[in-house]
Formats: sequence, C-alpha cells, structure tokens
Amino acid sequence: NQTVSTETITAAAEIALGTPLAQVDTQAASRRLAAVPGIARGDVAVAAPDKVTIRVTERAVAFVIAVEGGGFAWIDPAGLAFGRSADRPEGVPLAVVSNPNDQQLMADVATVAGALPARLTEKVRQVTAQTRDSIVVETVAGTQIVWGSTDSSTIKGQLADALAGAQPKCGKIDVSSPTHPTTHC
Repeated sequence: NQTVSTETITAAAEIALGTPLAQVDTQAASRRLAAVPGIARGDVAVAAPDKVTIRVTERAVAFVIAVEGGGFAWIDPAGLAFGRSADRPEGVPLAVVSNPNDQQLMADVATVAGALPARLTEKVRQVTAQTRDSIVVETVAGTQIVWGSTDSSTIKGQLADALAGAQPKCGKIDVSSPTHPTTHC
C-alpha cells in the first residue's frame, strides 16, 4: 500500500477477528473498501479453513490542483479528488481548471495528463483547461502545447513529444488537430 495504510484498510473492511468465514459478507466488505477515498477497488475473498484475503487497488494520482489555503488536491483518472498533500507530489502535473467542480472537465485533464509520454511529463509546468475543448499544456521551458479536446489524445501525446524533441525552442506547438500539427518557433 502506498497511500492507504493497512490499518485503514482493515478498519474499513469491518471484519472482526474470529468471525466465522460463513458470516463474512465479502460483497459488503468490498463496498466499504471502495468507499475509502484512496481506494479505487476493494476485493475480499474467504478460503477455508480460516483465511480472509483483502486486495485493494489504490487510486492513481493523474494530476493535482492547488487548493485554497495551501496544499494540493490529488485527482484520479476519473476526475475525482481523493487526497491532499502539503507539497506537490514529484512527477505529477499541476492543473489549473476553470471549474474544479466539473468532473468531466477534470476527467478530460486526467486523460491529457495520462497521454503525455514520461519524458514530456517531467517537463510539464502545468496543464490549463478553460473548457473541455481548450486544454493547454505548458512546459517549464515556456512552450505552450495546444491540445484542444481529448480526442486522439494518445496520438497528440506522441506528436507533442516528437515536436518538442525536434524543436525544443518552439514557443508553441499545436496538436489540437493531430492530422495537421503546427509549430510556432
């Protein structure tokens, strides 16, 4: 477990030590686990004579947003906030969104963040999203990568990486129309 402690998982499952296996409601325990903010999925199984197995899939941090009063909220690939930290996690893109309560917009930003190749992600200063169709990735070197919508995000990520690598001093790379990418150097 990286973000959710074993103690939290055990407490959320609510299976008392010594409970007969026939009385363990594995589906209810799995639902309780999935309700924990840092857990995407919980699976509980029993095996005779006395074994209860709990497996969890923790939520992944797709990006973070700055929160009022300081710190960062962690956003998962579905666009849901599930954790906080005082510091920005290393290697995780920062996003600035027009409406953090718009889950679809947040999910779209997560799609873009997930489509960025690793070596480009390392260079991202922030991802900005005014609308679902106007997502822009800004690198630490000041290059703006105009992404547009999430359509063809995998191809856009590959194009952005290739163009940024081929022309590292470009001020603007536009992959919003991946069949006709442009650079403004």
